[in-house]
Amino acid sequence: MASSGSMTHNEKRGSAWREAQLGLFTGSIYGATHTITGHPLDTIKSKMQIQTGYNHSSAWEVAKRMYKTEGLISFYRGCIPPLWGSMVYRGIMISSYEYAFTWLEKHTEESSIVKQDVFLGIRPMVPMASVFSAVVRGCLESPIEYAKVMGQTGQKWQFKDIYRGFPFQIVRTTALLIPIFTSLDVARRKTTWLSTLPGNFAVTALSSAFAFVFCWPLETLKNLAQSGTPHANATFSERLAYLGGPLGLYRGMGPGVLAGAIRNGCGMMSMVYAQTWATQLGLR
Repeated sequence: MASSGSMTHNEKRGSAWREAQLGLFTGSIYGATHTITGHPLDTIKSKMQIQTGYNHSSAWEVAKRMYKTEGLISFYRGCIPPLWGSMVYRGIMISSYEYAFTWLEKHTEESSIVKQDVFLGIRPMVPMASVFSAVVRGCLESPIEYAKVMGQTGQKWQFKDIYRGFPFQIVRTTALLIPIFTSLDVARRKTTWLSTLPGNFAVTALSSAFAFVFCWPLETLKNLAQSGTPHANATFSERLAYLGGPLGLYRGMGPGVLAGAIRNGCGMMSMVYAQTWATQLGLR
């Protein structure tokens, strides 16, 4: 068995407040790494989902056209909002998860069902902390994601619309975090796969890929809602018609899933290193 720790690290845990503080620091490192490594593929995905002229092309065709017409800079268009934003909201995401998880760990009895393996090694405290983290993250992430999507597709964003698509954002983020966080928690406690940095990359990348495939229709609907496509008050049936039917909900999934796997795998490696560094500095 590897550890009794949480999905984020194997280090000895301090108080809920201290883990929240460290989570803010290590999560911001995760966030910066996440954006830098995955934004080019994320831009291709957004164009395939939203932008007229790109939405019936393959990922490779979109990439070639972007490079030919706008050069390398086009792959990082709209990068600034998610770069600083990712550092903030992923820092707060990890911080809120660490706070909720540590609070549950220290304020519930060992015999409580919250701490027991109830199905496939999953402890209820992990999805509970994940939901709390998803809601906190969603409140901060939604305006930044809106600005990013508008920038990626060459549109101007407006302050009054920063929470456009907010319900889709919350549902999508919750559906994304629960399978990722629970699988990492099980792997960290039940196996030795996360004892190395490459192992952290592989497990996080695979769990992220699975989670993205599972919730991809929500990702597509979120992007359409945030960009006001086909129009700001479109119904579900109108968005489905714009996509060309149910299969259109999976448009852009290839580059999107690959981007999610790479960026989350790299982000986890950087965060695990930062968690170890924090312990070595005597911060916990």
